[in-house]
Amino acid sequence: MKTRRLAAVLTAALSVGALALHAQAAVPRSNVILVCSGTAGCPSVPTGTTVYKSIAVGASHAKNGDWVLVWPGYYREAVTIAPTAQLTGDLHVRGMNLNGVVLDGSKASGSGVHVSGVDNTWVENMTAQHYKTGSSNGFYWTGVDGYWGTYLTAYDNGDYGVYAYDSTSSGETPAAFAFDYGSWNADSGIYIGGCRDCHAVVTNSRAYKNGIGYSGTNAGGELYLINSEWDHNSSGLVPNTLQSEPDPPQQGVNIVGNYIHDNNDTDVPGTTITGIAPVGVGIDIAGGWDNIIRDNLIANEKHNGVLMHWLFTPPMNNQVVYNTFVNTGYAGGPVGDADIAIDGTGIQNCIEGNVHRTGPTTGPATVDPPNPVGLTDCGAGNPGRTNLGRGIYSPGDPLVSVLTALNAVGITEPKSFKGAGPRPEALQTMGNPCKGVPANPWCRDGRLVVSPPTKPGR
Repeated sequence: MKTRRLAAVLTAALSVGALALHAQAAVPRSNVILVCSGTAGCPSVPTGTTVYKSIAVGASHAKNGDWVLVWPGYYREAVTIAPTAQLTGDLHVRGMNLNGVVLDGSKASGSGVHVSGVDNTWVENMTAQHYKTGSSNGFYWTGVDGYWGTYLTAYDNGDYGVYAYDSTSSGETPAAFAFDYGSWNADSGIYIGGCRDCHAVVTNSRAYKNGIGYSGTNAGGELYLINSEWDHNSSGLVPNTLQSEPDPPQQGVNIVGNYIHDNNDTDVPGTTITGIAPVGVGIDIAGGWDNIIRDNLIANEKHNGVLMHWLFTPPMNNQVVYNTFVNTGYAGGPVGDADIAIDGTGIQNCIEGNVHRTGPTTGPATVDPPNPVGLTDCGAGNPGRTNLGRGIYSPGDPLVSVLTALNAVGITEPKSFKGAGPRPEALQTMGNPCKGVPANPWCRDGRLVVSPPTKPGR
């Protein structure tokens, strides 16, 4: 399908861009800073080589273009990377093994790694867990132009897993999350928000057992959520409008080619407004405008595959096209439970080409309100459409508004969180953590000199 080809092109473009930027960074003036906490042992290095025990201390010595390589071990610290006289951008912080490099916030206040105002900072190939006080995110970018978070695991944090706020890309540098995993985070597993024109991509990632899988407050503008898996959260993906952040409403995200399933869980964490996200919904457009939901596989959602409802503004001008639904709306309520539902405030939202699959049988997706004469269709078959504009589309269902509110406040779907489940083990680590890195005691000619351990030790 065209959109799947688009997704593949976007992913390939990101990969090419990443390699190009790594190649640019790998110049003689780039310095490699080595960090090893010692809990999993440290490899021998030549006499006179400095090896720091703390990521924060190592990063404090960095200048533009430098690399900070982190040996497996526990790092019981909250790392903040902020501008200095020598550092304003183009920093790489890379763990040598995703499962072996573990930042632990059990006795720290803040986030695992917080990048504040240092443009085009790459944080890669590590895990952050148990950050519960202060900013309490796994990985966190604020106020930057260009960022890259790849091969990151964020587990059991008090706010977000992998988080970018008020950050974007000028187009010369990437803004992207790729191959990331967030679980048991109290807000969302992955968040991009506070950017009217985000120019960012989330790809090849997974959010599992979070308050919600993806949250994006007032975020859009060349923002693509593609080729990823969102499952076993209370709600899957929730682009949303809030007055607490700049530039409402949320507007213009593309949700394409994802696998979204089983977002019915009430035993997950949830804080503030995230705690009242409706349960049993794959994609929840909460007050969002001009979003495109296309070519996704959405399965096993108790109430809705796609729900559009009011949150500070009505959902407006959203397009839900060519998605496949399997076993959605299975709660079977007399109203509201459907593949696609639009609440009574919805304005000019349209649907087209969506299907529901049951075993070998495929038919049209179910819609609330029903669409017997095509008044909700996006295409030329809509009798209200004219040659001069989009036409007039049918209004939503006021009963969906009521049922969504009852769900959100826990009357029909009470929450039952009792603590985080186990952290996943042995997630996919970066294939070659020395790729693109200047020569140093751990890497030579872009290859490992000594293989890092896969566990953090004690």
